[in-house]
Amino acid sequence: MFENDHNENGMENTQFDSQPVNDDLSVSGVDNVTKKGKGKKAALIGGISAAVVVGGSATAYAASDTVKNQVKLRLSSPENYYAWVTENNSKNLGQILSENYKKTIDNMEKGTDAKFKLSFEPTQETKDILIDELFSGSSNDETKQFEDIIKNNDSIGITAGWSAKKGKTNGSFGLELSDKHIVGVDTAIDADTMDYFVRIPELKEQWIGVSMGETMDELMSDEEANAVIQTYKDIMNDPASFLSPDELETEVNRYVGVWSKFADDVKLEKKEAVDICDITVNYTVASVELKEKDAVKLGLKYLEELKDDDIIKGIVVDKVKAVDDDEYMEDIDDAIDDLKDQLEDDDFDEDTTLTIDTYIDATGTIRGFGFSADEDEFSMILGKDGDDVRGEMRFVEEGEEEFSVKLSAEEQGKDKYTGSLTFAYPSYSYDDDYNRVSETKEAVVKFDDFEIVEKEKGYFNGDFVIEIPDVDPIGISFSSDGKKQEVSYEVEIKGKDYGKLKLAYSVDYGTDTDVPSKDSAFMVDVKNADNFQLDEYVSQDEFSKFAKGIMNDVGIDDKTAEELAKYATEELFGSMDSGFDIDDDFDWDDDDLDFDFDDDEDVPRTTSAFDDDDYDFDFSFDPSQFKYEDYKDFMTEEQFNEFVEEMQKYADEYSSTASKTTTKKAS
Repeated sequence: MFENDHNENGMENTQFDSQPVNDDLSVSGVDNVTKKGKGKKAALIGGISAAVVVGGSATAYAASDTVKNQVKLRLSSPENYYAWVTENNSKNLGQILSENYKKTIDNMEKGTDAKFKLSFEPTQETKDILIDELFSGSSNDETKQFEDIIKNNDSIGITAGWSAKKGKTNGSFGLELSDKHIVGVDTAIDADTMDYFVRIPELKEQWIGVSMGETMDELMSDEEANAVIQTYKDIMNDPASFLSPDELETEVNRYVGVWSKFADDVKLEKKEAVDICDITVNYTVASVELKEKDAVKLGLKYLEELKDDDIIKGIVVDKVKAVDDDEYMEDIDDAIDDLKDQLEDDDFDEDTTLTIDTYIDATGTIRGFGFSADEDEFSMILGKDGDDVRGEMRFVEEGEEEFSVKLSAEEQGKDKYTGSLTFAYPSYSYDDDYNRVSETKEAVVKFDDFEIVEKEKGYFNGDFVIEIPDVDPIGISFSSDGKKQEVSYEVEIKGKDYGKLKLAYSVDYGTDTDVPSKDSAFMVDVKNADNFQLDEYVSQDEFSKFAKGIMNDVGIDDKTAEELAKYATEELFGSMDSGFDIDDDFDWDDDDLDFDFDDDEDVPRTTSAFDDDDYDFDFSFDPSQFKYEDYKDFMTEEQFNEFVEEMQKYADEYSSTASKTTTKKAS
């Protein structure tokens, strides 16, 4: 969490304080020595000594971030020091982003394979509740086998897998009972050809496929289709050709550099005491103030840098082909001219000042930022005092804190922490007089023994408890052996244990990914997808056998499974092809049907063909039909009585309206 931590709480370094001269190195007197060779030897020894001292100092400077920072802080102007810190941190950030991006690209080249499994292990009490809800607490021969499915299975799980390499992707999804695979769905994508495939392997090994690339070729002009498809392929197959790791690092440093050069009026507060939660650390605080006019000037500097940025231009113009070269330069020039016009008009708000504070530790590492203007403020800062690690993030609008996050942790050994994250936020309600009442609520995430096990894949250990107002605490445990991540959650609501929810996932690199051949797949023509007939791909007998097999695996007996499979087959294939052809079975001839009510002399134009007299809406409400026993699980008896009274009220109003309508029609 804290790297390069040297002299975290103060900026002092005794290497630069006045030191007494060592007696062994001091000269107490002068001997008159004239022996031959002594002068040369003394000069040689002195030269070697000087080289050792200078070399040692240079090595110390190169090895210690604290020393480097102290030299810059003491010998540079505030502006130069701030620029050095900003650019140095930017360089580190750029290197980190570039390295991570390169790892991602390398892993794509090798091929990525990911596996997931989400499962629920119910308690016996949960099973009993489910059986009671589904079967109303009554067991008989017909329901027993379905109840046994619930009783005899310790878990239900959903699995998913995903692998990708060079634009080709495979996916799989499955259902498990007691860790036994029941049924699944496979998918495959070829980004080069934009072909998509799917199948249910338990139903049929053959894939169903659609080719979107061919469809896009027909829907778009050749030039448009080729540009879109080629860009998509380039990004999927070779992201580095779109933006290389070195280019990413260059861009980060380029635009941070614009800011560091622009900030030419910097105030430094050395060894300023900064409170972070319950600790105090000494940071150098660099402050830069911006007026509205300064912000426009900064925007102009960024646009001028963008105009000379061949990397961004190459992406927008040459690779994405969003605009041509002339349009790109014209758009930037127009934006530059607009800002120049604003600066020439010089009509800016001079009353508001944006202050940017940068918190810098003894090693020259930026540990936080603060942005404030009038009564608005946003800040985030991290600090350490011994083993105490603290952090804060605050957002204040018009003097009122909208939210805050506080980190309080204790370091327990190398890269291992125990502590909490507290989220504070405003909550609003209304009192009996409908006055809005505001209060601050807190949600807390407590963690024990949090430690990263596998940094690249993000696997970690730790026990977490989430405490939210008016909600039962949620306990989640994370564990990893370095090969996979496991997460478990004990589902406990109002003191009742319902079971355990578990998630396991892993990511590995180095895999071959193939997609089906269109020659062997059942390809569906996208343009004629409405005419697709299921029985062209799979027969009713095949589907019925598949459905029966699934039910048998679940635990349903042969007879019942066969009946259910037959019903499911008839329903599915009947709905896919009902044999109901509107064009063949019906002739919608206007001569056969007369929807012109004006032609009917018996029905005046001002009168509805459906007269109210033909219908008798005799509505009556009987409160005695409602029994509290039927509602006691949902409301109190007082609420029930109020509910019945409201129903009676609406019934009376309805009857009154109906009576008036009847009287009016009669008259």
